[in-house]
Amino acid sequence: MKNIESKILSVEDARYFARKRVPAGIFQMFEAGSGSNVTAEDNVKAFEAVRFRPRGAVFHPEYDISTTILGHKVSMPAIVSSVGFLAIGHTDGEAGVARAAGEAGTIQFVSGVTGTPIEEIMENASGPVFYQLYYIGGRDASAPIIERVKRAGVKGLVLTVDTPTIARPRDLPYVERRGVPYNINLKEAIKFLPQIWNKPAWTWDFIKAGLPEPKVAMGLRPDGTPMGLFEGIAQIYQETPKWEDIPWIRRHWDGPLVIKGIVTVADAKRAVAEGADAIVISNHGGNVLDGSVSTLPVLTEIVEAVGDKIEVLIDSGVRRGTDVLKAVSLGAKGVLLGRAYLYPLLAAGEQGVSHILRLFHQQIKEGLQFLGAKSIHDLDPSYVELPADWRQPQMKGISKELEIDYHN
Repeated sequence: MKNIESKILSVEDARYFARKRVPAGIFQMFEAGSGSNVTAEDNVKAFEAVRFRPRGAVFHPEYDISTTILGHKVSMPAIVSSVGFLAIGHTDGEAGVARAAGEAGTIQFVSGVTGTPIEEIMENASGPVFYQLYYIGGRDASAPIIERVKRAGVKGLVLTVDTPTIARPRDLPYVERRGVPYNINLKEAIKFLPQIWNKPAWTWDFIKAGLPEPKVAMGLRPDGTPMGLFEGIAQIYQETPKWEDIPWIRRHWDGPLVIKGIVTVADAKRAVAEGADAIVISNHGGNVLDGSVSTLPVLTEIVEAVGDKIEVLIDSGVRRGTDVLKAVSLGAKGVLLGRAYLYPLLAAGEQGVSHILRLFHQQIKEGLQFLGAKSIHDLDPSYVELPADWRQPQMKGISKELEIDYHN
């Protein structure tokens, strides 16, 4: 089906077309979630539970949704988060996402388990790229990776701190579980055949690409060749990042450092004390510890705890531009999109990602107009209504009239 992106009017539309296009095992791998999937589902429900309090009888000739994140001017407070092995889902992969993010005027976070070498991604990037560091083969083995991304022109380093071990996969009924091929060989191809016989677009793309074997492009063996998919994943969990590593990282990296995977005030304060430039409030999209708290409900307490000492970003559960406005109203500097751009990539490649980023831009601007705010920077907690059982934000700088109205 051609021009699938033109049929996508929401992230849910993109999910529908992604599921139709890619093999079931590939879709399950990217859809992910862990255990009961309650955290992944609650992330979305949390955004849905927050309501707006728009201002009436307000019109501005112009509206500004641009902002600055970690020193980079972006067209909107929504950036592209790191997802591993994108080229398995669509041959456009990380390079296609880089082109789409640059066209949209925003930042791209690249996963440490990218299947595309960072040099190739940077050749296709016109906007800032941040690299998410995994310790592939241990901390000391990561020093050459840091040097490599620095030479390639990467602007920031992201340290993910919520994956100390391999997560339990999502509980699916036995008859629904599907696997992915470990290697490109006849045996694996035969096992995989029932999944691809009715997925001609995905299959033909990979045939044209020469049936590339999934690789961890940034994890090199002693002979300089990249590790295989499962080989590389196993290497990650030999050693995972800890707070005491930050001085070591700073010896190798002098650019912006982001700590991703924060859900508590204590960890947010520790990130400030360790000199991080930003944190991402994240539970890995519900892909790690099943039953973890949702991200949006803890945003307020973390923002109040760290103030303006560090930039606060958030991910997990963002599905539309209005979700971005809710997070910004509660103090986030910006949000990271995960599944929100992943589904369009699976469905329509680079064009799908470009399309969804344009849609987010439109939704954020329209939402700002409805709220009666001129700039994204004018938003504050008075523009939203939180569920009664959530922690209510401190209403600093807001008129007494609005404060009283907000609490009633």
